[in-house]
Amino acid sequence: MNPFDAPAASAAELRDLNAEIKDWAFGIRCLFAVLNVFPLYYCTRMLLAAPRFEMIFEDMLGSKDKLPGLTRLIFEWSIPLLGGVWLLTALTVVLIFTLERARHVWIMAAISMFLVIATGHLIATMLVDPLITVIQNLSGGGENLP
Repeated sequence: MNPFDAPAASAAELRDLNAEIKDWAFGIRCLFAVLNVFPLYYCTRMLLAAPRFEMIFEDMLGSKDKLPGLTRLIFEWSIPLLGGVWLLTALTVVLIFTLERARHVWIMAAISMFLVIATGHLIATMLVDPLITVIQNLSGGGENLP
């Protein structure tokens, strides 16, 4: 081996290593994007079901005025809330692929994923808990679930 070939071989190895690191970084960014889209499905299903819940409550109670304030708020703002959650997730996915520093990517992805999961859980709780209470009261059980 000629001593003058060593820098060329080293440079080729370095290019290969950089290409492999970029492939791994892209794969990890794709994983973060998927992890942000999964809770979006749950949140979307709950917000699209809100009008059906509203009809159920009106049939059972006669008026939705007997429901908690947050439940009525979800009924009134379900579509704008859905748009906001989709916008947050879309912005997060765009930022995942455009931010340069890995630390910024995973912190932003984790915060966004937490917000979407918390929103979905809050919406599900505000729709299902009153339904459970109404069903209990209609079946004659006046006790509340823990």
